[in-house]
Amino acid sequence: MSLRISNSRSQSPRTLRAAAVVMAAAIVCGATGAQDTEPLPDPQALYRAVRDNLVRAERVTHLYAFKERRTDIHRNPFGRIGTDGKRTHEVYPSPNRQLTYRRLVELNDAPVGAEEIEKQDRRYRARAADVRRELASEDPDERRRLKADLARARERRQRRIEDVVDALQFKVERREMYEGVPAVIVSFTPRPGARPDTRGGRLARSFAGEVWIHEAAAEVMRVEATSIDNISFGFGIIARVGKGAEATLTRRLVEGDLWMLTQLTLKGRGRAAIFRTLVVGFVVDWFDYRRLAGDSATPFLDSRVQGKSDGGPQ
Repeated sequence: MSLRISNSRSQSPRTLRAAAVVMAAAIVCGATGAQDTEPLPDPQALYRAVRDNLVRAERVTHLYAFKERRTDIHRNPFGRIGTDGKRTHEVYPSPNRQLTYRRLVELNDAPVGAEEIEKQDRRYRARAADVRRELASEDPDERRRLKADLARARERRQRRIEDVVDALQFKVERREMYEGVPAVIVSFTPRPGARPDTRGGRLARSFAGEVWIHEAAAEVMRVEATSIDNISFGFGIIARVGKGAEATLTRRLVEGDLWMLTQLTLKGRGRAAIFRTLVVGFVVDWFDYRRLAGDSATPFLDSRVQGKSDGGPQ
């Protein structure tokens, strides 16, 4: 769960999204026990169903364009909440991360001008051409290296999920209604003695909370997590977020029986660059999911995907 925090503006949206996926996947793994007046689902069967759904969604994420709105929030000295910047991107994902296109279309609710849009598009086309030339290299060793890099990236994603699972322990707590549907609540806390290998696993070990699972669909609907320890980045020199940081994650049905991430929030306080007070507060909304016309490494350059739709956050 690679959630990078250095200041309220610098978190990589790609990293945040990956972190959210990993958190959702991790929380449902290994759930045991039940406390309810009605029999709860078999924990292992629930785990398998939810895990399969999360994996399925992850596998097809690159087949959907979407919009991403990030709102940074600050609290002034008088305690009033305000916004400190809002950006909306159109995102055209690719299995090759170098070819994913994040197109800025709104800044503080104002549309980005056509000239700036065209500049972004030109830069992307030039970058895509460079990557394509590299991928089309006639050097057999270079082609093997690129294929190996992609394989390692897939392995790292799988390992990250497994590492987060190993870093946490779980308990099925109860059943309750959530947004009008029955949900199974699973709590999670750090696993004593866990020694995760990945950054995601180490970060997961700093959180505890609960997850709401749609019982009929076997889908994660909501996660609420609170840091129970300080979270350091760059050995504490770059930033340190204090205990008590709060994160929430929301997933919703976006098409057919497919669920996707729709919101991530994070708020907390700490220190940046040792001396500077750090206030972390942002909301990221993912919305207007659109199935791409094909399975292209550069979907933005495919004329079939240029149709637009106007949707709000799911």
